[in-house]
Amino acid sequence: MAKSNHFAKSSWMLSLASLAVIVAALYLAKGVLVPLTLATLLTFQLIPVCDWLERRKLGRIPAVLVAVILAFSVLGAGAWMATVQMIDLAPKIPVYQSNIQTKLISVNDYLSTALGKVIRTARDAGQSLSPSVATDDPNGGEERPVPVKVIPSSPSPLQIIGALFGTMLGVLGSAGVVIVLVVFFLVRREDLRDRFIRLVGKGQVTVTTQTLEEASARVSRYLSMQFLVNITYGAPVTIGLYMIGVPNAILWGILATVLRFIPYVGPLIAAVAPIGLSMTIATGWVAPILTLGLFLVLELISNNIIEPWIYGKNTGVSAVAVLVAAVFWTWLWGAGGLLLATPLTVCLLVIGKHVPQLSFLDILLGNEPVFEPKKRVYQRLLAGDQEEAAELVEGFLEQMPLVEVYDTVLVPALAMAEIDWHRGELDEGRHKFIFQSLRSSIEELGERQQAIQVKEDAAEAKETEGASSLVLSADTSKLCVLCLPAHDEADEIAGLMLAQLLDLGGCTVHAVSVTALVSEMVELVEQHKAEVVCISSTPPAAVMHARYLCKRLRGRFPEANLVVGLWNAKGDLNQAKERIGCGAAAHVVGTLADAQEQVRQMIQSLLLRRENQEQREIVPMVMAGACA
Repeated sequence: MAKSNHFAKSSWMLSLASLAVIVAALYLAKGVLVPLTLATLLTFQLIPVCDWLERRKLGRIPAVLVAVILAFSVLGAGAWMATVQMIDLAPKIPVYQSNIQTKLISVNDYLSTALGKVIRTARDAGQSLSPSVATDDPNGGEERPVPVKVIPSSPSPLQIIGALFGTMLGVLGSAGVVIVLVVFFLVRREDLRDRFIRLVGKGQVTVTTQTLEEASARVSRYLSMQFLVNITYGAPVTIGLYMIGVPNAILWGILATVLRFIPYVGPLIAAVAPIGLSMTIATGWVAPILTLGLFLVLELISNNIIEPWIYGKNTGVSAVAVLVAAVFWTWLWGAGGLLLATPLTVCLLVIGKHVPQLSFLDILLGNEPVFEPKKRVYQRLLAGDQEEAAELVEGFLEQMPLVEVYDTVLVPALAMAEIDWHRGELDEGRHKFIFQSLRSSIEELGERQQAIQVKEDAAEAKETEGASSLVLSADTSKLCVLCLPAHDEADEIAGLMLAQLLDLGGCTVHAVSVTALVSEMVELVEQHKAEVVCISSTPPAAVMHARYLCKRLRGRFPEANLVVGLWNAKGDLNQAKERIGCGAAAHVVGTLADAQEQVRQMIQSLLLRRENQEQREIVPMVMAGACA
């Protein structure tokens, strides 16, 4: 045991050390990795364009050159327009300073007045204390040191030009590297793909190919759809700001388009500068309010209409993972990492989906539930959160019918609670709470479904006014179905679910409490003259308990119509039927849906038999009346 713990601890230490080495390598090599990653993402985007051009009988190299020239021309034109707008805006910034100060003073007049009083009071107090401080000075009348402030000389024009030229040279150099990489990636894309699969796959060609294809498709689709969404957002921003009168509207539209690639916080950053600028140029508050309203309206339309319509489905990354990834990649690679955060996170998610050793990435980054519906409900019940468990059930009920919710969610949750209870993994108080919560949820769902059924029956009665339907309804109401628990409270709760489903079918159903003894249950069958008897039994000893009750019923009622429900059964039901030994006339089912269908068929058979018998009795009476 100690050796196992030591091995687990060593594995964790090795994993953490490997993670630290990877993060350090990513940080130190960001100068190479950022252009390389950006070039790879742009390659994913331009591959469909190159394929389309090549299918039009254009050669590989001409197709690549045309696609690259078009793409970078669009990007370059946008960058040039933004640069021109920024150069035009820079000299105007000092002019707007007095206006913004006036606006802030008018908004914070009361606060500024109060703050001024506090400052004046503190200043007066400081002046009154200054003589005593001077008297108590331990240096007496000695001269105090005069503070010296070093004022740096203003940079020369040559230095300004050098710094600007260096910055521009760095940007142009990075852009040139990206362009060259994109061209070579596109020209040699099949060869690079094969080499990547051979290097990374290590013989697992299928898994590596699927991972690469899905990552490429998801990232390409995300970037394409996000670009369309951003264009539909940035263009109205430009037009709206121009009509409001905000200067350099094209600049703010371009920034809104680019910054919206940054999840969640990008639109907020894009809105700050135009709103602040609208406050500086206007004498009133109309322009700032209109600017704020423009961004709010566009954000609502984009989030609720345009994005769902264009995306169809999302990237599969959770919102929390996107935010954490944005912080991580920004810390690691700066502004470039912030723009690349979501595509890189999508790639990690796909890798975690296809590589078993990295499945934790799919769990950490994905937005799909990590638990099945039954486990989600059971986990909330274990945590004592009945309200959230009920909300989950309500959500499942909107997606599937009641019988499916019972079969796939509540019955398995009930079975898990029963198994954990018998294993000793569940204390008595928690076990009781889970059963009470499930019972109350089932009763509430049953009442709601019964009210819906009553409305539907009333509507059908108005549409079909016939004697035959009235006779059928009257006959059905006389038929009785009895649901008996095989052993404990779990069987009773499952029987209550079945009774609700059968009662919705129109027949008279009685669910017997588990407090009744087996002999009392047999007597109840006699008293109610039940045509169909359903035995409810849940794991872990479902077959054994059902066999005992079935044996007692067969001994008293050999011809009874029996339906034995082994809920959440995993094995072969035919073998379970042989073990129970309830005879060929009995039916063993594993789900409530099968039990409901089996009881329905039995009721129809009984109704048909009763109708034939009544006809045989009526014919002699009619003939006797005719003879008389």
